[in-house]
Amino acid sequence: MAINYAALAITAQRLVTEAGRTVTLVRPSETPVDTTRPWNDKTADEDILVVPAVQLLPNSVRVFGLSALGEAGKLDGLLSVSELVYVVFAGESDLKQYTFVRDGQDYGIMATQSLKPANITLLGFIGVRS
Repeated sequence: MAINYAALAITAQRLVTEAGRTVTLVRPSETPVDTTRPWNDKTADEDILVVPAVQLLPNSVRVFGLSALGEAGKLDGLLSVSELVYVVFAGESDLKQYTFVRDGQDYGIMATQSLKPANITLLGFIGVRS
């Protein structure tokens, strides 16, 4: 029996949207606003991605469950140095490209993980610090 991961992704998105709120993932734009004077660019643009998210304390995330995500050696940053963990539905967006989460205040991203079976991302986990 084949698992329908596309249907699971739809369910994950619905559950995170219903249980959480939207947050903004931000990374500084690599293109300066004034390309003739990039060194004098004090109004650098930002690339943003608005996603549904559920905010958790790191000790509420079960380590053995996250080790199933792969790259278990990177879980230290997600759980030990993070003040908060966001469970997000970001589709196929690469969470590693973003530098902070804007959620009332800006939180620096310390670590990311994705639950991605069969080339379909179901959930993302983002560890942050203020």
